[in-house]
Amino acid sequence: PWTRADEAVEECKKRIKGTEGDIRNAREKSEIPALQQSLARFRAELPELEAQRGRHTQYFELERDRKQAHLTSQGVVEAQKTAGIGSFYVGENIDMPHLLEQSLRAHAVYERDRDYIVAPTPDQQTGRTEPGVVIVDVNTGRPMVGRQWSDGLHQAIEAKEGVRIKQETQTVASITIQNFFKMYKALAGMTGTADTEAQEFHDIYHLDVVTIPTNVPVTRVDYDDTVYLVGKDKWAAIVEEIKAFHDAGRPVLVGTTSVEKSETLSKLLTSRHAIRHEVLNAKQHEREANIVENAGQLGAVMIATNMAGRGTDIKLGVVTRAALLDHWLRRGLAPRELTVQDSDERLRELVFRKAAPKELGLNKREVEQLPFPELELALLRHWAGAHTWADEKKIATMSADALRRELDLQGRFTLHRLRWVESVEELGGLHVIGTERHESRRVDNQLRGRSGRQGDRGSSRFFVALDDDLMSMFAGPTTMKILSRLGMKEGDAIEHPMLSKSIVRAQRKVEERNFQIRKNILEYDEVMEHQRRGFYGMRQRVLEGRDVKGLLFEFIEDAVADAAARYLAPDYFAECVAEYARQTLGCSIAPERFRRRDREDAEALLRKEARDDALHEISVTIGEFIPEGGDPADIDSKGLVDWAAKRFAVGITEGEALRLSSRELREMLMRAAVDQIERADLSGVGRYLTPHYGAEELARWAANTLELTVPVQSLTAAESREQVIDLLVGKVREAYAKREVEYPIDFMMDMTMAMIRQSGPAALGGLVAWANARFDLGWNDSVVRTSPPQKIRDDLLRASRRFVESGALAKAIDAALACADNAELERHMLEKHGVRLPPWLLRLQGDDRAQAVRARVESVLRA
Repeated sequence: PWTRADEAVEECKKRIKGTEGDIRNAREKSEIPALQQSLARFRAELPELEAQRGRHTQYFELERDRKQAHLTSQGVVEAQKTAGIGSFYVGENIDMPHLLEQSLRAHAVYERDRDYIVAPTPDQQTGRTEPGVVIVDVNTGRPMVGRQWSDGLHQAIEAKEGVRIKQETQTVASITIQNFFKMYKALAGMTGTADTEAQEFHDIYHLDVVTIPTNVPVTRVDYDDTVYLVGKDKWAAIVEEIKAFHDAGRPVLVGTTSVEKSETLSKLLTSRHAIRHEVLNAKQHEREANIVENAGQLGAVMIATNMAGRGTDIKLGVVTRAALLDHWLRRGLAPRELTVQDSDERLRELVFRKAAPKELGLNKREVEQLPFPELELALLRHWAGAHTWADEKKIATMSADALRRELDLQGRFTLHRLRWVESVEELGGLHVIGTERHESRRVDNQLRGRSGRQGDRGSSRFFVALDDDLMSMFAGPTTMKILSRLGMKEGDAIEHPMLSKSIVRAQRKVEERNFQIRKNILEYDEVMEHQRRGFYGMRQRVLEGRDVKGLLFEFIEDAVADAAARYLAPDYFAECVAEYARQTLGCSIAPERFRRRDREDAEALLRKEARDDALHEISVTIGEFIPEGGDPADIDSKGLVDWAAKRFAVGITEGEALRLSSRELREMLMRAAVDQIERADLSGVGRYLTPHYGAEELARWAANTLELTVPVQSLTAAESREQVIDLLVGKVREAYAKREVEYPIDFMMDMTMAMIRQSGPAALGGLVAWANARFDLGWNDSVVRTSPPQKIRDDLLRASRRFVESGALAKAIDAALACADNAELERHMLEKHGVRLPPWLLRLQGDDRAQAVRARVESVLRA
């Protein structure tokens, strides 16, 4: 209610300012009394509207330009009262403000058919199609199926629209677009509108932007922006301009910024002028190719939501006289007596005589009696007055040719050049209409660039209203005041190169702000970027198999060092006691306070701190439910009753909560809290205070994590933490060395025994081939066929031990790295190891090549 009341106040203020401007700039003195009466009425309404707004409470504030919504203090109080779960800033309720703000954003900021659509989407689990929320890309207008907003916003919008709420996605990794691109060793790209972002490319990627001339010079005419005070006048002018161009036969492309606006314009075209057209937005995404294919034909009208990224040229069509005549007849432009055999002069005369009664206010007989040159001049002067900015006195003295040139300059009218043509390009090509300026000049340039491709003729014009999203950000009340003082009122339009340049400056401000935001995000991401590079470098090392053993021991050594530092720290037992206190009594105590305390002292300290914590929590939370000095209506008795029962098992009624004072309630809850604390069993504290508790936990960790049996005495006998680390790492290396010898043999023996049941000779042949390739044993099938499995295993274990102890792997790597070129390396790997090298490895050079060769040999000999 407050938002609606505030909008009514702002609308009344706007009417007052507009009427004041109308009075100052009234052309007729007789109009002033009526305008003064309207002004007095608006001024009288304003206090009442402000009073109505004052009767409501503002629960939240909106920042539409940042797509944010925030609860006010009154909003928080009302939400807590409605939810009945106590303070939002205590315990388990701490996430409530975030969830509420996401719900507010879904309710008040994100709009259907602009930011998202509701469309049938396949369920990933069941495969069934059901209605769902689909995000719309703001730059291209395309639906982004499968994408979800994070932090619960998507679920809030699903609840708003009444569709099935999907499980919230979990972000497992994130990266900025800039840092993603910077991971590549070389960057290059091509796009038609990068010049406006040249500074960003240079600052972020250290890349220069080079402008390549077009294949054919651009002949498109880009007219100045037409600016209106309010949106309704702008949309009316857009509809009339579409009609004018459509009636003459020129195709028109209209760019809108949202699905909702494209559908609104579609309804206006149908209801006012019955213009056949196509709508291309996120809802008609599947029909895009068919729609675009016909967009350059005679009289075609296409309404598109953001043409950026669609990557399609609109091809201008060929027309015949018969098709032109049929179109003009259907649009009521040409009379029935016009035929395809008539000349251009006859065509103009018939069309002008049909238009004259309506345009000039003459009856048909007067039109028929007028000589055509006089009628033509009268019509041209009328059209020049309606569709150009030329002065009336100047128009009255201009010749027919001068009037035509003036109409050409403005680009709003086409009938004065009507003639038979053989292609749409001869009519003037594609006309592009922008219904508002986008935040980014790139998107506007993308829309404009759809016309005038490959040297074709074309034109473009943008329509702007001061209440558009972009203009309202940078053209506030001051601009409105200046324009009203200059005499501009609702319905008036202004058009000037300086105005177009000022709009471009506003766009540049938005681009600079957005660039600064992206740059700040990139700087904040710098720390994560260092971690990311380390992690993905390590991941690549594992995928390629480069010194995985060394990497493994790096991890093990780090883990052992961390465990030793944790479990053997002097305050480890104190940290355990503090955590025990948090879990048992729900209070936080600094670990250092338990130093040099026995069991009785530790228990006494725990109970005392728990009592202090409970007193503080009770005082804060009661203040949330019963505001000090507040209205009795603001007391949340139900929330207080539920919280007391849940937290301290105190059963009070809502009547008691309202009757008792804050002090009495505090004392009652404190007695219950103290009783709970005194009855709590704290016998578990004793086990943390036993001697060598940390060493026992370290031995338990080694058994669970590293599968090592380590006597506690060996850990306590060590003179330093470093000795403990060396002891544990040494045992791990012993276990690994044993595993490295045994695991390949056990794996191959198990695999061979499993395959023997299906194909004995093949299984034994595979074992012989592996043993010969790995250990160079010179076996044949008779060796394994005549030996028992245990003997084969023992022989292979001895060979594996010799292989590991002799450093055969390192020697094989050195032999491969010693190859002078790729041809020699390929021969060596094929002859020695029976493998071929992939093409990508042969393209590497320097250290990258050496690392890849090392990994390849390791993967062969350790497989």
